[in-house]
Amino acid sequence: MERLPDILIQELLKHTMRLEHKVLQDASDPDEWLMILNEREKLIEQVQDLIKDATTLTKSNIEVIKQIHDINQRLVSMIDDRKGVVQNQLNNIQRSKLAMNTYNESGPNAYGAFLDRKK
Repeated sequence: MERLPDILIQELLKHTMRLEHKVLQDASDPDEWLMILNEREKLIEQVQDLIKDATTLTKSNIEVIKQIHDINQRLVSMIDDRKGVVQNQLNNIQRSKLAMNTYNESGPNAYGAFLDRKK
């Protein structure tokens, strides 16, 4: 029969692998990531509570935790890369809005002609 820490650590590994799968998908929704991260956080808290109760981890548990850590390290860099791409897109949108607002401010109406007021 498996012990409770074994079950929790295996669940944590499953959630971590599911998160990695979602992050690797190009069209994945970051809200799904948050949902999985919240579930993982609950599992981590449960594992920490068990460890506080002087429950020792087996070698297999430690190996699984190392595997989870390795996946986490890869995930952090992938998520940072995706965050950078989204930030660049937001910056471009803001620049476009600023440029459009600069040229669309109230000014002389030239009935469809373009008047450059920046000079």
